[in-house]
Amino acid sequence: MKTLLKNKFFLIGSILVLFTGFGVYLFFDGFYARKFRTMQDEFLTTTDVNLTGLRELRASGSDIVNLLFIKQKLRDVKGTKIIVDGIQEFHGYIHGIPTTLLGYNTSPPAFRHYLRRLLVTDAIEIRPDFVISGQNEAKAYEFEYKNIKMMSKSVPADESVDELVTFLDNLSEDTWLHFYCHNGRSRTSMMLVMFDIMKNAPKVSLYDIVKRQAFLGSENLFNMDAWQNSTYDKQMLEARKKFIEEFYQFVCQRKTGGIQRWSDWHQTQKKETS
Repeated sequence: MKTLLKNKFFLIGSILVLFTGFGVYLFFDGFYARKFRTMQDEFLTTTDVNLTGLRELRASGSDIVNLLFIKQKLRDVKGTKIIVDGIQEFHGYIHGIPTTLLGYNTSPPAFRHYLRRLLVTDAIEIRPDFVISGQNEAKAYEFEYKNIKMMSKSVPADESVDELVTFLDNLSEDTWLHFYCHNGRSRTSMMLVMFDIMKNAPKVSLYDIVKRQAFLGSENLFNMDAWQNSTYDKQMLEARKKFIEEFYQFVCQRKTGGIQRWSDWHQTQKKETS
């Protein structure tokens, strides 16, 4: 009898461990930001890069993730904390899980997306009626929220750049910004580099700004090699590099009293080169 009970408890325990492990495996990336980084993180070498102004930047970045994780990572940060959401396409949260994790922006969804949907919503189809907006989810975790619609696989539209510049212009000194996009790579990297440029150009060269952000975990915006298994081709990467070079020029002339709106300056540049 004792042996039978032991075998029964062992079987039940094994099943529980198996299901728990499977659940952790299936949803791990929804509760742990793989690309989380702050401007105060250490990196291996600082000998070949100018760090002027970097550590004073009150900012972090990651992929879109459960906001409890971000709240815990930033628990020692004082002052206003704002989530800066760079995703343009429809997205939000269901029970704290980003809809990107459920394949709501993936066509066609992978098998794991259907499994996640089934476990989270009891349905394999998209359920927009379950989705909580990023703004409301941020509020639940005591963050303020700003959505800057950055296009995936493309340079940002002039209106989005204007909106980001105006937003950064009007921050209070104690504000901490947490930037995110779907994977924490292209759009998050772009916004962090733009923030660094806004604060530190022309004291720091664009080369050093891009390099130090890459050291911290962002994509190297000067790297023209297409990513492995990525839909970003060389033409897209070259367009992104050109945009960030132009944005640096814009900020430098802006700080000397030049044209203040990106869209106005950009249109002027287009006319001059046409």
